[in-house]
Amino acid sequence: MLQNLIITFTIVFPFMAYLAIGIGLKRFNVVDDDFTGKLNKFINRVTLPVNIFNSLYSKDLSAMAKSPATPYVLTGTVLVILFLMWFIKRIEPDYAKQGALVHTGYRGNAMLFALPIAQGIFGDDVAEITIVLAVVVLINNATGVPIMEHYRKLSKIQKGEATKEGSKFSLSKTLMGWLKTPLFDGVILGVLWSLFRIPMPAVCGKVVSALAATVVPLAFIVLGARMDLDHLKANSRNVMTVVFMRLVLFPAIFLIYPIAAGWNERLIVAVLVAFGCPSAVVSYSMTEAFECDGEMAGEVVSLTSFFAMFSLFIWIFCFKQFGLLA
Repeated sequence: MLQNLIITFTIVFPFMAYLAIGIGLKRFNVVDDDFTGKLNKFINRVTLPVNIFNSLYSKDLSAMAKSPATPYVLTGTVLVILFLMWFIKRIEPDYAKQGALVHTGYRGNAMLFALPIAQGIFGDDVAEITIVLAVVVLINNATGVPIMEHYRKLSKIQKGEATKEGSKFSLSKTLMGWLKTPLFDGVILGVLWSLFRIPMPAVCGKVVSALAATVVPLAFIVLGARMDLDHLKANSRNVMTVVFMRLVLFPAIFLIYPIAAGWNERLIVAVLVAFGCPSAVVSYSMTEAFECDGEMAGEVVSLTSFFAMFSLFIWIFCFKQFGLLA
């Protein structure tokens, strides 16, 4: 047990350290919101797509087309959305707050948090996990606008500000949105590079690897710097309910079948990080943009980001203890 605790600690500690560095830099005014905002854009538009490409381009992806994890996580994400929309309205009467809780409850920080965690466990050999997480981001992007527009409309009606404006789902706009997203440029380019077995010059490979290696420290330092610690004082029952579901309940439920079916350790970790990563930072700004409760969304984002380090430590330790992770 002690050995597994030490191994788990060595996996999780760097991420905790990067978060702490980010928090410290912000507290001592070394960085400000403008700097971290620009750095966050750089990560999302440059280094993270390169990181995704790096995890895919040199791998044999042919066998991954038959992976059971992709349809499983896709179906699970849809079920989580439907469950939250059904459950949240039974504990929260305010539609603006419902929108915040539903959005942060299902929309996880898949690429910017979950992928680095997977890389912390397996190194660069995370092609299967990258594909699964890419599917999660796809479904999140496809459902985000219609769901938030639904709650904005209900909120306006509830406040007596009835409106005729609506938002219909557009497949063409959704596909174009995906293609214009740098993250998916990294996925598509990496998949095509692998399928056509395009050779990578050694000198170029070094540049790609070096850029990819910057994602983990930079992403977590920025996450720490942008974390609002005042939200950690929140004691809202509904906020804590969503935090618990996001970090504990959903991964526990969706890990049952992969473990029982004997999936390999990478697929089990893929399911864990897909359903057990903290709420996406973008869900806060998007909730505000759709006139729902941005403050509540910020509480969920901050709390899940803070507690995810502890919950993932426990999950990884349990996997080690029960032989699910080598």
